[in-house]
Amino acid sequence: MSSTDPTHPGDHSPSAEIAALAALPRAGSVRLGRLLRDREPGGAWSRVKEGRVPVEVAPAAVREEWRAASRSVELVELGRRLRTAGVVPTSWHDDAHPPQFRADIDPAPLAFRRGRLPDANLPHVAIVGTRRASAIGREMARELGAGLAASGVVVVSGLALGIDGAAHRGALLGAGAPPVAVVGSGADVVYPAAHRDLWREVAAVGAVLTEAPFGARPDAWRFPARNRLIAALADLVVVVESRAAGGSLLTVEQATRRGVDVMSVPGSVRNAAAIGTNQLLADGCAPVRDVDDVLVALGLGAATAAARRATPTRPAVSPEADRVLAAIDDGPTSVDQLVERLGIDVGDVYLRLGELSAAGRVVHDGARVRRA
Repeated sequence: MSSTDPTHPGDHSPSAEIAALAALPRAGSVRLGRLLRDREPGGAWSRVKEGRVPVEVAPAAVREEWRAASRSVELVELGRRLRTAGVVPTSWHDDAHPPQFRADIDPAPLAFRRGRLPDANLPHVAIVGTRRASAIGREMARELGAGLAASGVVVVSGLALGIDGAAHRGALLGAGAPPVAVVGSGADVVYPAAHRDLWREVAAVGAVLTEAPFGARPDAWRFPARNRLIAALADLVVVVESRAAGGSLLTVEQATRRGVDVMSVPGSVRNAAAIGTNQLLADGCAPVRDVDDVLVALGLGAATAAARRATPTRPAVSPEADRVLAAIDDGPTSVDQLVERLGIDVGDVYLRLGELSAAGRVVHDGARVRRA
């Protein structure tokens, strides 16, 4: 196998040819796989330019469209743009290509990344869920991401709003195994824009991966294809929150196709964001109560998990703060409700909530408070 190097000192690097192939019109993973089956990107690109693409790769109209498109490609300029953006393209002929993408039942023959891939031998867990997540769902995803990363597990997700972003923020806080994000746009096209800093942080310690061409917009059809790559990377999929239909359930379908186990976080039956996850539990998926459940499912640290459950880890609080904590519902509770239930001054309630918050016992959620 070759090794793609974006800093190749020649007229252009193999990276530019990979990027040019990925950008060909109507060149999906199946056609590119056929084109690259017996030839490396340089040879494949030459065939495209010369109109010598084998008939079994694509129909005549597509082959002619590729040849026409190749005439406007400046490989030297394309290579320069890749280097400027810090994007590394790879093909399945490269040692640097994700091995899970190469061996998959629906392989990705080309990929683009920012950052560095973690060791493929480390356990990989995909944490997925709805973009319209509840505050509790986001907190759970963040907690799972942090605990798994700290335990040496690579957290894989899609860098989307909601559960995905929370899982990656948690993985960064865990300061352990580097995270991997699989996105549905070009590696140089940040989507959603609100996660620009998160993209940069993930790429700085782990990798942002995509099979979308350099410069590709986040078209809706790219995300179902992206979900198969999340499943391909995962040894286990955890769904934190999912509505009745959505991208996370597509990831579950792709995981099932690959024989990858799926676990689900239980949610309130009154929570619309938990309809899908609760259905997964009804269908027989194992529940996730905390990170230890995931570690045990991976075959990691059963004894450690049992010890952690038996030993309190949060600092003690005053009896007055314990009384306030006992008055908080399972869901968000307003300060006014606490004042009414406890019969104490609002200032005293805020004082004890500050103590509970510092001890990690509660989380402020706007004008309300909830147990952490």
